[in-house]
Amino acid sequence: MTKISVRKFTSLILAIVLILSFAGCSAHFTEEGLKTVTATAMGEDYHTSVAENYKSVMKSGLYELLLDEKNCAIALKDTTGSIWYSMPTVSNSVGSVLSVQVTDGSKRFYLNSQDNAVALGTASCSTSENGLKITYNLQDKANGPAVKFPVTLNITLQDGVLIASVDTSKIDTSYTIISIDILPTFGAVAEPQAGDFILVPDGPGAMIDLATAGNSEYTLDTYGTDPQKTDKNPHPSIFGAFGLKSGSSAFAGIVTDGDAISKINAKTDAVDTVYASFSYPTTENIEVSYKFISGSAATYASLASMCREQFIRDGMFSTRVVSVDKSVPLNITVAADGSNKFENIEDMMSILKAKGINDINLRYDNVIKNFKVSSKYGNKKELDSLRDYLSSQGFGFFVTVNFFDSSTSNPEKLSNKIVSFSKRVSSYDFEGYAIGDVGTSLSSSHDYSRQDFAKNIFAQSISLSTNKNLMVDHGNLYAIKNASIVSCVPITTSYEESESYVAIPFAQMILRGAAEYTSPYLNSFDEDNYQKMLLRSLEFGAMPAFSLSFDDEDATYYENWSAKALEAYDLFEAAMKDIRGAKMTDHKKVANGLYLSEYNSGTYIYVNYTGETAFYNGLTINPYSYLRVN
Repeated sequence: MTKISVRKFTSLILAIVLILSFAGCSAHFTEEGLKTVTATAMGEDYHTSVAENYKSVMKSGLYELLLDEKNCAIALKDTTGSIWYSMPTVSNSVGSVLSVQVTDGSKRFYLNSQDNAVALGTASCSTSENGLKITYNLQDKANGPAVKFPVTLNITLQDGVLIASVDTSKIDTSYTIISIDILPTFGAVAEPQAGDFILVPDGPGAMIDLATAGNSEYTLDTYGTDPQKTDKNPHPSIFGAFGLKSGSSAFAGIVTDGDAISKINAKTDAVDTVYASFSYPTTENIEVSYKFISGSAATYASLASMCREQFIRDGMFSTRVVSVDKSVPLNITVAADGSNKFENIEDMMSILKAKGINDINLRYDNVIKNFKVSSKYGNKKELDSLRDYLSSQGFGFFVTVNFFDSSTSNPEKLSNKIVSFSKRVSSYDFEGYAIGDVGTSLSSSHDYSRQDFAKNIFAQSISLSTNKNLMVDHGNLYAIKNASIVSCVPITTSYEESESYVAIPFAQMILRGAAEYTSPYLNSFDEDNYQKMLLRSLEFGAMPAFSLSFDDEDATYYENWSAKALEAYDLFEAAMKDIRGAKMTDHKKVANGLYLSEYNSGTYIYVNYTGETAFYNGLTINPYSYLRVN
């Protein structure tokens, strides 16, 4: 055999070895398939997990999927050997793998996998591609059921990610589905240790300290409440994601399908749980993906990183990096009403510039009515003059576009309206647009689901951002992919903060580095909270924002706020200028009233909220101040 042939042969052998190695990392069944099994837990404790009942079904890399054939329940064994059960492991707990609410128009029926299928012997499980298919034939009672229909839960394990889904289009029932809960007691914690927590996406994010939490319930609407629905909930979330840490391991749960109709729920009671539920699921697939992490990396910062990676993988999030070639801008919003006419706003900008604010992003609300530029606040020449001045100073300029003004009440007609709008305003050559209402909430109609509308928003935001800068209000995952700025990202929670319910920069850690984001308007906080919110904006890595007016009788009159605006501008310019594009890699409380934000640039920002000088690791942080360490 020649040397060349030997090399070819050796290369072939190496290639085969590599292929086999990669194949070993993919999911594979630990048995030769699983015959269809029927639940046999009648008369037993079918609400809890019994460790010895679980058997290995398949492996994916270092992760292992387990099944309890008696209860048709699942568990996941992670890289450290920790096992995440789908139901609590303590007796007298009430757990389930899936639950459903339906109505016949006059009465609601509350059904769950254990009481309404497993206990009746009407649940079965079989092997599917990369996982399991569990069918619960739900009925409200054993004899003469008033409600009876099957729901199939699909479980897959791929690359260490556990995916639980239900194709609601295949649920054959004459009843209306109100909601479905997927894995509502997965990872339930009965005896929390110090450091155990639940993460919920309340505002910026909230960490529930399980060691000190009392009995509470929290429900958050992903992307806010649907304006077309009557059940309003004042607790919105930017992302459909959550997390839980138990012992040395943690998981991030990410709603990867049906997020626009999802809610995130957390309960701290006899057992502590967090899960996703889905409202009004009609013909849509609903899906939750679980990612796991262990050891010292089991932090909420790591959970945020895993969520970000998933959003990028799904094509929902940008991989670009924020430019740092200019100073940190002060973000100013004005509304086109009263004295806020085009020429007055130009005067305001020039005065703020003269006071030392050298970089501004101006957002102008109410300029566009019914998808047309209003002439009520000046003519085109005056608007062009404002635009030209801002451009000459290097200031950003965004005009707000609300997708649901009086002419766009039908979400299915949105794409045509955007095309029409773009043609109407093309002569103004606006530098950027600010997406208003749908940045906070998504709508639906009788024939157009909220999920479909979300996908339409995704397409239209990309269309609006073609050759334009894009700002998104509050932060809606479907609108932020091409956004250069996310405006007014919350820095406080909608539920009351406490020692056991603490605001954390979960949303900010996901956004940081890919899109800049601002605080809520700092002058919207009362005098007692202004300094605290200024420091929290810095702690959370947000750019400062103010709502200002040219009207001297308005509470936001710019002359009354110019000194504080300049103070905020100087503070953030000094602290954040060269780390505008950096990712926040960690965040934690290091002492009473003292918090640390860490960036991948090697920069540390300490924020002291107390009236006393803080001393930490040889550092001195002044009262009500911050310290940057490189």
